[in-house]
Amino acid sequence: MWAWLTRWQQRQHDLALGVDADLVRDNRRRYQYAVVLLGCGCVLGVLSARLGLSGTPQKIIVALAIVLFLGGILAGRWAAAESAFLSKPDREDPPKVFRK
Repeated sequence: MWAWLTRWQQRQHDLALGVDADLVRDNRRRYQYAVVLLGCGCVLGVLSARLGLSGTPQKIIVALAIVLFLGGILAGRWAAAESAFLSKPDREDPPKVFRK
């Protein structure tokens, strides 16, 4: 257990020093895209309800709002998964018995 904690602390220290800075920056942008997509989806959903359109324009706006909202959720999940991967410590070496 303590070995995992020290490896995790080492990884956090490496990230603070700027190791994988480009990956962290790209992941931060992915979070921003997710928030923008979610916001646009919500705004379009509210606009479609407020405008009172009917027929094809209403369906197009609602479909676009749903697509943007789902795209924001997917981008957020992707960013969260990559963030978990980036902060995960390196694997522990196998026991010496199994090494060549």
